[in-house]
Amino acid sequence: MARAAEATIDIREVGPQKFELAVIFDGQRFECGNYLNRAAAQQAARLFIARKEGEQAGRKKSPRRK
Repeated sequence: MARAAEATIDIREVGPQKFELAVIFDGQRFECGNYLNRAAAQQAARLFIARKEGEQAGRKKSPRRK
């Protein structure tokens, strides 16, 4: 059974209407940019994590044979 990767979301307020997003996924830190509000940063983080989980699941599959 595959284990789920750990993901941590770090949203920092760096100014008025400016939030920096960083996601730590499977031990790696990804700087994901700046957002106008916390809700937008949170949504971007969820999408990023979903994409990374999909990539990880795709890598574990065996290649298709012809």
